[in-house]
Amino acid sequence: MLTKIINGAKELYGVYYLVYGSLAGGDELINAYFWAGPYPNLQTALHKAQDLKNSHQGDDSFVVKKYS
Repeated sequence: MLTKIINGAKELYGVYYLVYGSLAGGDELINAYFWAGPYPNLQTALHKAQDLKNSHQGDDSFVVKKYS
């Protein structure tokens, strides 16, 4: 399996929950809240996001982004 290395460090991925409008807070239109992770590879994070979507009645607000 190939692993992408940047500056000697592995990239990590997290699952975030997107909220819109007044739930985003302040002057934000969209805000992403960290939900789960970090995960060492993209596939694991995608599987977790799918599991969360399924367990939350098909909610599409779970997204995968690079962990920061």
